[in-house]
Amino acid sequence: MLTSYSLFLCLIRDKEQNQTTRPGYKNVSPGKMIEEGQSLLKEGDLIVRLNRDPSSLFIKNFNRHDKRYSHSGIVLFENGYPYVFHMINGQENPDGRLRLDSLKQFCNPVHNKSYGIFRYNMNETELKKIKNIIHKYYAEGVCFDNTFNLASNDQMYCSEMISKALKESTDNRISIEPTKLTTAEATIFSAYAHLPFSYTSHLEIVSIDDLYVNPLCRLVKEYHYAN
Repeated sequence: MLTSYSLFLCLIRDKEQNQTTRPGYKNVSPGKMIEEGQSLLKEGDLIVRLNRDPSSLFIKNFNRHDKRYSHSGIVLFENGYPYVFHMINGQENPDGRLRLDSLKQFCNPVHNKSYGIFRYNMNETELKKIKNIIHKYYAEGVCFDNTFNLASNDQMYCSEMISKALKESTDNRISIEPTKLTTAEATIFSAYAHLPFSYTSHLEIVSIDDLYVNPLCRLVKEYHYAN
């Protein structure tokens, strides 16, 4: 299965190299893109990004509709400043706890290729609720879920956390349907996550594009770094 995973990474890396950069950004520095993006942020915005590491190229290919992003976070304002709350593990966040970063840190062009801002159709009451829910997760020390089990609430991964917070804060009005892995995906995911195929073959995940390919979510703006 490790051979299958390695082959998969090679294939998607070749695909990445053959893709052309979107036009319109050649003369705009990444710093300006982040500065402009920050000026657009509002409470409850969804932020998605594509990291440069191979695992991100792997993760984005579980998206069914839009394979351009591999990680997600949600914007909350603290003392008037927008922070991105997100779940991640690995070198970026060794303890795996829910963390908050500035947009500049979350979308750092050294480590990322692009990012996008999306906005849900939520009223003020719902936005207050989702902020309280995310704060509760943070206070409880919710950690990254390495088993990708949607049934657990003390451990979650990035898109799972956002989908659960959306569902609770809107009383099921915004409900994200999970994606069932195909047999081939379950095989590759088994090797990637070091989980038995008997487990991943029944796995449903909240993929990144499940969060925004949604009639109740709209694009604000996307930014694609030149290199």
